[in-house]
Amino acid sequence: MTLEKIDFHTHYLPESYQAALKQHIAGDPDGWPTPSWSPQTTLAFMAQNEIGFSVLSLSSPHINFGDKTETVRLAEDANTLGDHLSQDYPDQFGYLATLPLPYETESVTMIKKVFEQQHALGVTVPTNSRGVYFGSPILDRVYQELDDRSALVALHPNEPAEKPKNVDIDLPTPLLGFFMDTTMTFLNLLKYRFFTRFPNIKLIIPHAGAFLGILDDRVAAFVKKQYETDIYEVMKHVYFDTAGQVLPRQLPALLTLRMSTMSYTAAIFHTRLWSGPLNKPMI
Repeated sequence: MTLEKIDFHTHYLPESYQAALKQHIAGDPDGWPTPSWSPQTTLAFMAQNEIGFSVLSLSSPHINFGDKTETVRLAEDANTLGDHLSQDYPDQFGYLATLPLPYETESVTMIKKVFEQQHALGVTVPTNSRGVYFGSPILDRVYQELDDRSALVALHPNEPAEKPKNVDIDLPTPLLGFFMDTTMTFLNLLKYRFFTRFPNIKLIIPHAGAFLGILDDRVAAFVKKQYETDIYEVMKHVYFDTAGQVLPRQLPALLTLRMSTMSYTAAIFHTRLWSGPLNKPMI
């Protein structure tokens, strides 16, 4: 049986998104140069690395630069391109739809469109958009719509809403800020009992869980008492991608939490596990 890699964490760059980055952000977004991109760029990378299927999604910064109309348009553009690519290259590309968060009504409308009229495999959401963190009750209608569809939801870090001043000022956001925001968002989800209230959402935590592999033991007692949630049980029912430099220390630390029963998405799955809404992947 031939194994092929499925990459859940592949980014694409619609032209309107690239234009918005240049318009709104001076210099390199997140302190990191924006690469050139085309479908052929990703296809060549896939061939070089024996990747059979890539799930496309937007990266940080999130598409919301402060204007609702623009945010909705950028989401529409990204989803239209993702849908076209998934139809033009059905054996190589799928996509996770972008939502115009934190606009609740518009995001619910977008969810209905990408699942009912387009071919999205799921959605990608930022850890925060304009300071509204995923998991916050202000977006309950969005979570309910996703839960009703048993949707696959991939979290992607954004620049933290607030950062300490005068420390690590030259460090690009992906190197530290992404891990900070991912970890804070996960705790926000616990605080609002997200996993109890919306149990059907299949949530992927990026970058092997950021700091969770070492933080869980430190916060477990507090989370149990204050949030009435068992963090170890939650960790068994969420997924983790392995994008980034997760070896040799980060991923092994994460796996010690519940190695025998934990679900996690790595880079390598057999393509036959892929059908309809995503089945739970297994290594």
